[in-house]
Amino acid sequence: MKEYRSGSQILFGHLPEQTVDAGGGVWKVKRWNDPKTVSAIDTGALREELIRAAYPWKEASPSQDGGFVDDLLAHRPVRVHALNREEGVYCEPFPRLFMCQRCKRLHDDAMGRCKCGATARRGQLPFVGYHEACGTIKTPYVAKCPQHKQRAVRFPGTASAAELVFYCPECPPGTFINRGFGASCDCALGGALSFTVHRSGNVFKPRGISMINPPRREILIRIEQAGGGERALEWMLEGMVGRRLTESAAAQNPASIRKLLEDRGFDDATISAMISAMPDTTESGKSMLALDPELRADAERQAKQIALATFESRITIADLLARSTSETLRDQYRSEYPRAFRRAGIERIELIDKFPVLTAQFGYTRGKPNPGDSKLRTYREKTGEYVVYGDLAQTEALLVKLDPVMVLRWLLQRGFALPNALANREAAETILAAMGPTERPNDLTEAVIELVHSISHAFIKRAAVYAGIERSALSEVVLPTAFSFFVYAAARGDFVLGGLQALFESDLHLLLDGMVDDEHRCALDPGCEDTGAACAVCLHLGEPSCRMFNTRLSRKALAGGLGYFDVTTSPS
Repeated sequence: MKEYRSGSQILFGHLPEQTVDAGGGVWKVKRWNDPKTVSAIDTGALREELIRAAYPWKEASPSQDGGFVDDLLAHRPVRVHALNREEGVYCEPFPRLFMCQRCKRLHDDAMGRCKCGATARRGQLPFVGYHEACGTIKTPYVAKCPQHKQRAVRFPGTASAAELVFYCPECPPGTFINRGFGASCDCALGGALSFTVHRSGNVFKPRGISMINPPRREILIRIEQAGGGERALEWMLEGMVGRRLTESAAAQNPASIRKLLEDRGFDDATISAMISAMPDTTESGKSMLALDPELRADAERQAKQIALATFESRITIADLLARSTSETLRDQYRSEYPRAFRRAGIERIELIDKFPVLTAQFGYTRGKPNPGDSKLRTYREKTGEYVVYGDLAQTEALLVKLDPVMVLRWLLQRGFALPNALANREAAETILAAMGPTERPNDLTEAVIELVHSISHAFIKRAAVYAGIERSALSEVVLPTAFSFFVYAAARGDFVLGGLQALFESDLHLLLDGMVDDEHRCALDPGCEDTGAACAVCLHLGEPSCRMFNTRLSRKALAGGLGYFDVTTSPS
């Protein structure tokens, strides 16, 4: 049997060890057939993103990540596999517990003559057993009547596996074999299996990343030549002056030079000698922003992501004004857009019409979703190499950067003790100096992440409306140390390329005004407001669109007295 699915459906819904509905039955994905290896990957950035995504499991317990983080730190090879559309995905029937549609007897085979006389193909009982500790998934065991070697099932009208009644159809009415399933896992960790319908999120939750990846390796090399992450951070603090992070600002720090020379194949001794022989070109009187080393690494990585994304394609509001021939639109770009930006506390919104993004899945969990409650399972070859299943694409995106001065005012209003600042760079440096690394965030870092993430979701909700598409067609990349986020067109849903461009050119002011005026409302208030002020009605997005699983969200960060929009719309 063959069925057809889109590439995005397979990437999110047909991963190895995942169960799927197809052809009237239930199947388990065994493998992607002859997948293609993606070579145009920034392996360093990929490794950093994977470490960041998997670190919560290692932090919860050293064994919860299966040694994944330590292997990545030790530079264990990681390969990115893309779908081979000609070969597809191989699945096998699972669970292997089949039910006669006429008499509800249970069988181990899909075909054959039932004792009731039925010969039609049997359906599957859609329940599976899973173990949070080891990640296994099993066909539930149902004992047979000792006398008649028969078994049948009676459904209670609910989806609860514990309510299923198993009985012998040959025994007198009223007798039963068992109620619900029950079994222990045979792994070394021990413990009972949990049972539920196969499509439940507890059975399989994919774990993935989204990262900006240059379409050609030469772009990465040019970014490194320009100074890498250190120069990218400086460029961000300066206000992204110029069209791109250019080679005119040559790499000055030894770390950037070392990385560049390593990529070109020089050995350590030669690199050290070359660096020591270089003259000191540090600009006199220029001080480096003092940051926690881990935070600096985060800030440089995120700034470099923006530099990579904008390297080949970047359209600003000034570009729109310069090329527009409509006086109505020119007035809109000159007055309405800047007014709406100020009201929303936005420093800039830019269109990236060649946004290079890698969406990838590196593993899964079974059971409770929080790290530490269940074990992270990763994909690995017999050779020991890790496998990431991904899709590398160029699409369109909007870069949204918050105004650092307004972010600082909001933090001050929230009670954080920070010096005031009136210039964007000074405000950004003040906030960064008080932040902690994203893997070990302090209270101020958590507040900034919640703010940027909440605005990202509010923006996506309205962008979907103005672009005339489903929310599921848009995804986000959140960069809190840059006070920025990308909203990009994902390769799924009913997205039509050009929707974000049309929004950027015509309706940004309407979107921003609506976001500022309406974000304090939720149809489920006061219940929603009393339980975090973020729910499926107001701020939540579908799982493929939100890589943070709808955490660190709150409308209270946006409006309601101490919200960001309360600051941006109040008199100075």
